[in-house]
Amino acid sequence: MARSIANAKEIQAKSRRHTVRQIGPNWYKVKSGETQRVYDVVLAVNGGTCTCNWGRQRPDEDHRSACSHVVAAMNYRAAKKGRRVSAWDSEESAQRQHRPMLKIGDGLILTSRSS
Repeated sequence: MARSIANAKEIQAKSRRHTVRQIGPNWYKVKSGETQRVYDVVLAVNGGTCTCNWGRQRPDEDHRSACSHVVAAMNYRAAKKGRRVSAWDSEESAQRQHRPMLKIGDGLILTSRSS
C-alpha cells in the first residue's frame, strides 16, 4: 500500500543533512547525515527511486519514493540551476507558494525557487 507523507518539513530538514554526489546524468549517491549509509538515487522527470528501506517498499504501480534521499538529490540538482526545493504534504500549501510544483510520489510535492 502506498504511503502518504504527513511530515513534509521533517523530510525536507532531514534531506538537508545528507551529502549528495552525482555519479551519472540522473544517478546520485546520497550519504545519510544520520546513519552515514550511502544510497543510490535515480531521478526521473517526476520523482525518483532510492535503495533505502522506504524506497525498496514502493508499490508495483508507482516505484517513486519521496524519501529524504530523493529530496536531497532533487535539491542538489536544483542547486546546479540556481534553485532550491521546498517540500509540502498538501497541494493547497504548495499552491500558496506560487512556484513551480512537482508531485514526486507518496503525497509529497516539491516547489522550487531561486536560491
